[in-house]
Amino acid sequence: MRAITKPAAKILDLLTADLLPLDADGATAKRVGEKGGAFMQVVVERLDEETYSVAHYYEQNGDLMRDPEMVFLKGCDGQWYPISFRQDGTGTDQTSAEKDPARGWLVAPRLQAEHARFASMWMRNIRAQQHAFFAKVA
Repeated sequence: MRAITKPAAKILDLLTADLLPLDADGATAKRVGEKGGAFMQVVVERLDEETYSVAHYYEQNGDLMRDPEMVFLKGCDGQWYPISFRQDGTGTDQTSAEKDPARGWLVAPRLQAEHARFASMWMRNIRAQQHAFFAKVA
């Protein structure tokens, strides 16, 4: 699998830094950014021991719409690997890697590499848009 770039990984490390394991008392999800600000808030959620969701949401007809949401695997090597992409407004729902209990990770190499390229760019955009958050944590 292709990991996101090192600068993008640093951004994702900062976004996920204080999310606790699911069996611990504390937050497993958070919002970054001001509600109603110039940019959409970023919602970061720990899904399990090795996967995390990062998303922007907007509301349409009373429903929350992902714009987009990506799920990342935090590898044993410390690198971040995007494994899915979803953007509700366009009907896009792509899985580029999934874990099979018998065979390990099944990867669609081209799609997963495309997800890694997009995620690297998206992390740069998130850092630029959420400057106040990164100024506090960096």
